[in-house]
Amino acid sequence: MSYGELEAVRGDEPEEKVGRAHTSEGEIFGLLKNDRRRQVVSLLAEGRGAVSISDLARVIADLESDEVPSKKLYKSVYVSLQQTHLPRLARNGVVEYDRSTGTVSAGPELENVLMYTHRRSPSGWWSKEFLIGLAGLLVAAGAMFNLPFVSGTATVMWAVALFSAIICLNLYQIAIQRTKPIE
Repeated sequence: MSYGELEAVRGDEPEEKVGRAHTSEGEIFGLLKNDRRRQVVSLLAEGRGAVSISDLARVIADLESDEVPSKKLYKSVYVSLQQTHLPRLARNGVVEYDRSTGTVSAGPELENVLMYTHRRSPSGWWSKEFLIGLAGLLVAAGAMFNLPFVSGTATVMWAVALFSAIICLNLYQIAIQRTKPIE
């Protein structure tokens, strides 16, 4: 097996991917199949700005160890981040990796990668649906206790208005997802 074939088997990405507009779905799955890369993505999604590699390594080592992580584990995490995981995430635009300062920050593709994780960006649209549902629950409770503003036919109008709002939010989300490029 030649060196080039070995590189392809290992799954390393070629250097020419720098500057591409979007990371493909297959590349994203390849990036997320490693625990340490998923942890880097998750930590950067918290939006704290630039983070040092040593801080990332310390947090990841803590997550990987049931007790206080050993220096050996910390060093293993630090070296693997520096030599393997951060360069691969940087080549795909998921992180901005500055070797000279030893810092990492969110890259332009981070949001696209977050779509494939359980984490979402802090500005989630679901909170609007939650508030509408809560308003519906309060209206239903008010109708149950015969409060004048929400009892009788007003309850039906409230229900139609609130359910329509939830449907509109969902249709908006579907439209947004369809306009986002996959690759």
